[in-house]
Amino acid sequence: MSVTNENQSQYKITQAYITSESLGGDVDPSARINVNSSIVEIVFFESLEKAYISGQIAITDDQGFVDGIGFSGTERLFIEMASEDPSLQPIMSRTFIMTGIDQAIKSNDAGQASVYVCTIIDEHAFLNRTKKISRSLTDSLENEIMKLCIQDLGKKIDASYLYPSIQNNVKVLIPYMYPLEACEWLRDRATTVNGCPLFLYASIHDDNLRLGSLDKMLEQRPWNEQLPYLYSPSNVKQTEEKSPLHRTMQVQSIRTAKMQNTLKQLVSGGIGSVYNNTNLGTGQISSQHFDVTKVLKKLSDNEIIPDSKNQNVYPEEFKINEDHLHNKDAKIFHQITSTGTYGTWKSYHDELKPGTFTVKVGNYALRNMLYKNMFEVTVPGAGFIISGASVGDMVTINTISDDGDTTTNATLDRLRSGDFLIYNVRHTFKNTRHDVVMSVCKLVRG
Repeated sequence: MSVTNENQSQYKITQAYITSESLGGDVDPSARINVNSSIVEIVFFESLEKAYISGQIAITDDQGFVDGIGFSGTERLFIEMASEDPSLQPIMSRTFIMTGIDQAIKSNDAGQASVYVCTIIDEHAFLNRTKKISRSLTDSLENEIMKLCIQDLGKKIDASYLYPSIQNNVKVLIPYMYPLEACEWLRDRATTVNGCPLFLYASIHDDNLRLGSLDKMLEQRPWNEQLPYLYSPSNVKQTEEKSPLHRTMQVQSIRTAKMQNTLKQLVSGGIGSVYNNTNLGTGQISSQHFDVTKVLKKLSDNEIIPDSKNQNVYPEEFKINEDHLHNKDAKIFHQITSTGTYGTWKSYHDELKPGTFTVKVGNYALRNMLYKNMFEVTVPGAGFIISGASVGDMVTINTISDDGDTTTNATLDRLRSGDFLIYNVRHTFKNTRHDVVMSVCKLVRG
């Protein structure tokens, strides 16, 4: 891993300019408003739940160009950024729509300059809101998601983190939805053979959208496996004594974001519940009990997670009224289906076997499990630049107890140590610094 000297810039903005249709758009390069030297701060947000990048940019305006272009919330911002390491390609080259001005602050006493904080969003996310679609789909759910992204948004899909869904021979009608809304609707129904949910998301490192499944994500090797991030209260105080390489992998802070709310998990039906289905086509009424331990055991049997006894999302040994929570019926789901509506095709909610209806509950339960052990971790951004790490990747973090020896694993805080899935990322570029706040989660201890 190559690391720049701490006194050098961690990144550089190679190009940054604004174009406006009122000035002729980007057809004439001379009409571009160069804001490279005017940028105070840029923030980008990535999330497994969002198929686009959003963010904010703070720009100093001492020439009055914001007023001059008649800012309307439809201006385009092109940004190209690169690492200071000359051997690396640009971090990103991307066009955003500047959707609005959040703040306008006078930056000097004379009132000649202002700092504008503008919201930005990927262009395809703006395009998404300009159309609603109504059509029939008959391919596998993941293939239909890819088609929607390509045909309606012009975005290619990276499916390298995806296991195929088991929902096939399905026919659905999209009832006047935005393209990304339709993708999310299909995504929420899709599950892999392991019962895991799918995610459609974006990264700052390329222009593609990514379609991944939780099981394949969890099977990845962490990108920093050879040099984990390290957090220790005593080490934070001694950061200046470390080498530039180790300072790059030093965790600045860890904050608990969401933690161990078993009651909320229970009442949502994610531990023990009943799924009833009434089939109007056949007259059959079925009822199936959902048991979260079966979901966890399946993940363990297929080596998606280690031994299910090491899972950290449900206390299997807990009892109330002499019975385990996974044996309870804390919530009743009821669905009405009609087999044969589309001939031999299955509709959105149809299942061939009554016992497979609980797969939908398992999908929902696994999504909620990720929220049970979620931490916000702040680190230097150099590692993300060099590795190209993003949401959907695995990362190793070692947290040492207050008085622990950093040379041994015996003193690791098992709750806050191990291999985590990166769920959300906030990149902040300011002055010469690049900081990353990542929301990470895991299903097992240690």
